Amino acid sequence: MKKFFVFLMLGSVLITSCKNGCGKKGSDQPTDDSTTYNKGERADTLITNPQVDSARIRLSKDSVLTSLTKEVLTIFKDKQYTKLDSLIHPEEGVRFSPYATVSADDKKFSREEFNALVTSNKNKKINWGSFDGSGDPISLTAAEYFKRFVYDANFVAPEKYDINNFIETGNSINNLKSKYEGSDFTESHFSGSKKNGGIDWKSVRLVFKEIGGKYYLVGVVHDQWTI
Repeated sequence: MKKFFVFLMLGSVLITSCKNGCGKKGSDQPTDDSTTYNKGERADTLITNPQVDSARIRLSKDSVLTSLTKEVLTIFKDKQYTKLDSLIHPEEGVRFSPYATVSADDKKFSREEFNALVTSNKNKKINWGSFDGSGDPISLTAAEYFKRFVYDANFVAPEKYDINNFIETGNSINNLKSKYEGSDFTESHFSGSKKNGGIDWKSVRLVFKEIGGKYYLVGVVHDQWTI
């Protein structure tokens, strides 16, 4: 009889305890739903990936350079040269190199000089350097030079295109990277024909330099097979 009474008392205690605590989480769990959050999801939002960030910056930069390249080449294609003014580097101007080797003797123009070149002096022949092979002076008007040593192929829609990488090189010393150290460049390229053994390939490289978060044109380098 005593044992039965003890069991009865224990059962009563268990039932009471279960009513007060069964099914409830520990006291260290928040009871206010408004203060809870998915820790895994929150952690993901705080993680930064340097490699991903670097890739995004590179893609953004490449997009800007590609857009600028198309804009510059379209100006030469449409022969609307005065539109180039705002794209020329405001401090360094723009240099034109007829072949891969960039020389101090290559013609260089400030914004104002370039504007005069394609307007008041558009019919004036100037010496742009020497023709490969013959060594004769490249005595051409601005429009004649641009047709021969800038836009001598449909570079707005090139066969090949790259950024900060050379697609093709010939016999001329390619010193672009040393002459334009710290700058970026694009190359628009057409391969040579089979009947000529591929030696009639041609490229135009546009060199850009950043200033104040904006890229400006500092160099136009034409390249082709040279003797």
